[in-house]
Amino acid sequence: MMTKKSPIFTAKRAGSYLAVSLAFFLLSSCKAPVAPPQAEAPLAVRTLAVRSGSIRETIRYIGTVHSQNEIKVLARVAGRASRLPVKEGEKARRGAAIAYIAAPEMDARVSRLHAEVSRANKESAYLCQQAETDGTLLASKAISKWKSDASRQKCESSRAALMAAEAGLNELTVLAGNTVERAPFEGKVLLWLTEPGENLMPGRPILIFGDEALEVRVAVHEKDIGAAVKTGTQVILFPDHPAPIRAKVAFVAPMVAGPGRMVEVRVPVSKEDAQRFRHGASIDVDFVVHEKPQALLVPSDAVDKKKSGFGVYFVQNDVATWKEVVPSIRNRGWIAIESGLKAGDLVVAGNLDALQDGMVVYPVKSERSGP
Repeated sequence: MMTKKSPIFTAKRAGSYLAVSLAFFLLSSCKAPVAPPQAEAPLAVRTLAVRSGSIRETIRYIGTVHSQNEIKVLARVAGRASRLPVKEGEKARRGAAIAYIAAPEMDARVSRLHAEVSRANKESAYLCQQAETDGTLLASKAISKWKSDASRQKCESSRAALMAAEAGLNELTVLAGNTVERAPFEGKVLLWLTEPGENLMPGRPILIFGDEALEVRVAVHEKDIGAAVKTGTQVILFPDHPAPIRAKVAFVAPMVAGPGRMVEVRVPVSKEDAQRFRHGASIDVDFVVHEKPQALLVPSDAVDKKKSGFGVYFVQNDVATWKEVVPSIRNRGWIAIESGLKAGDLVVAGNLDALQDGMVVYPVKSERSGP
């Protein structure tokens, strides 16, 4: 039998439901709104344009400017440097006197030998005349044969002594001629190694003499000789003036010398370019190992290596795409490549580990000086 609820009980129950609903609505309205998911920002990357131009791989050394014919004039006799008629930097023709040596002892010896030759000449003339007289007396049987033979022997000995004295005088005269040093070829005095008035011994350097033809001499390590540096190798010289000079290796010494195991390499300088050099000056020398007159160039930090090989990230429409390349010559932060790219295309330079093929990026263009 069902009991009929009173109106008062029903009203209380409805009020409770209303209060609970209102509390739930208030609690729900206090929560923060949920934001919709957003896409990640693209990775900012530095990009550089692919270039087209020449590139070369070089080995740099420092050379010294010399004359192609450059000698030290040495004293050949003991004496004193009396006069140096040609000053440093002045020219002298072949055969011109460039140094005088005063040798009083040599002059005294020459005078003595002149006297000895004169005495031997007179003695020989007397003895030979005596031998001739004794020969006449022998014919008339006025003297014995052994006495005539003795006179003839003395004559022959005196003649031999005269020839010896004359030979000694000739030898000393030649040595005395060494007191004057003459230019062996046309050129100029580069440096005095002694001063007028200094005492000299045989072998003492007097001056350095060289011709007008110049060359650059470079000490190259033995490991760079052969494959990298040899006769005919292209060379780029960098004098003080801005424009470099092209030349070729003309001579590679056959012997390794010194504790550094270096080889002397000589590079001739043309007559037109010789005016840009000074004797003894140092100069930067680049030996060209490899060279390409026209090549596609990318920065060295744009090339990465994966299992499949070398490649770069090519950026187009804000998307980085992996492209395989074949690198070759490297120089001053640039690499020559063979690929499907062209000059002006953008490639990512640096931070390549953060990239993946097909990634959306934010390219930031930059510039870099070429090789």
